[in-house]
This record gives sequence, structure tokens and C-alpha cells, in this order.
Amino acid sequence: MAEKGTTKKVGRLIRSARMHRGLTQKDLATKLGVRSGSYVGMLESGLCKGIGIGRLEEIASYLHVNGVERYRWLAAAGHLHPQLFGALMKSPELWDEVVHMLGAPPRSRTRKKARA
Repeated sequence: MAEKGTTKKVGRLIRSARMHRGLTQKDLATKLGVRSGSYVGMLESGLCKGIGIGRLEEIASYLHVNGVERYRWLAAAGHLHPQLFGALMKSPELWDEVVHMLGAPPRSRTRKKARA
């Protein structure tokens, strides 16, 4: 399950792109094949438990979100693009740098000592 802050963040990105395109929630819902704009409203306000990578890619395509911005969406939703995942698996030492570029604090490299 996605974290609440994650769903709200990707929801804000979806809302911004939808409004930039001049679409209503109902317009986007129709393109997605859902009956009501309330589904889109729930996505945008972070009320959904998460958004799958397939659905997110579909929304990004309809809203013409590509390139770096699409990767930002995937990261905001807690997904890594398969090519990025593969690259990080080959060069895990770059993980902290990538996390920093995405705006998250780097992982601590030292472990806290256990209390006796």
C-alpha cells in the first residue's frame, strides 16, 4: 500500500497536468473508461490507496506527460521505471544520488548502535 503523502503528491501532479490541458475530472474519467469524475477526484486528492503503474502510465499518456516529468510521476507514486531499476541494480552506489535528485533525504550509511 502506498503512503498517504505519496498518493497526495502524485494526485497533485495529475491535477496540475489535467488542468494545464483544460480538462475536467469528468473528461479524464471518460478517457480512462470510468463513469464518474469522482474517481479522478479521489486520485487527485490522495484518497485512493495507491495507483498502479499501468493506470499511472495511462493517465500520463492521456495528459501528454512524457520524459523526465513522467519519471517524476512514477517516482512520486512509489514506482521505478524498469530501465532505472535495472541501472540501479547494476550500479547500486548511485542510489543515494538518485534519491537526492528525486527530492528525498539520502539513507543513513551508518547504523545506530544497539542499546545495552
